[in-house]
Amino acid sequence: MDAANTNGKTEVGKNLKHLGVLKEDGAQVAILFRTIPGEPNNCLVIGPKFLSDIHRESLMRTLESKEGQESFELGPHLARIAFPDGPNMLAMLHLENFIKKMPTDKIIVTYGPGENGKISLDKLNQMIADDLKLSIDNLAVKEDVVISKKTKPNKKSNGKETAKN
Repeated sequence: MDAANTNGKTEVGKNLKHLGVLKEDGAQVAILFRTIPGEPNNCLVIGPKFLSDIHRESLMRTLESKEGQESFELGPHLARIAFPDGPNMLAMLHLENFIKKMPTDKIIVTYGPGENGKISLDKLNQMIADDLKLSIDNLAVKEDVVISKKTKPNKKSNGKETAKN
């Protein structure tokens, strides 16, 4: 479990996607959305240490899971998962005001050992945007778009199904 403040590393030293630390004080954050639509220099995060033990442990298990690590953004993945006591993860975090907006240049993401294995989230976002040949503005998950390898059928008014991305 990585519920303790271990700077994004599991017991065996593996770095985890979607975890960062605040530049200001080194507090651990889970990065739900690396950018916000219309606000590419801001992200949405939560501080796991502020959650109850059961919610923190469940969140961290979800983040560490294969599906959590493979997800492009953590937020849409959390929208499909419930806490052990019943509420949807993303909805509960939102309704209970655990989600905070932060400037991306105030978050450090660790992807390797030492100082060379750390990067500011704003720089990471730029690298991802460059790799995808997008602007940072277009990295944000839009309300009606979930980045997935699967497509969902969408019925047209004539009753035929089309692929919806």
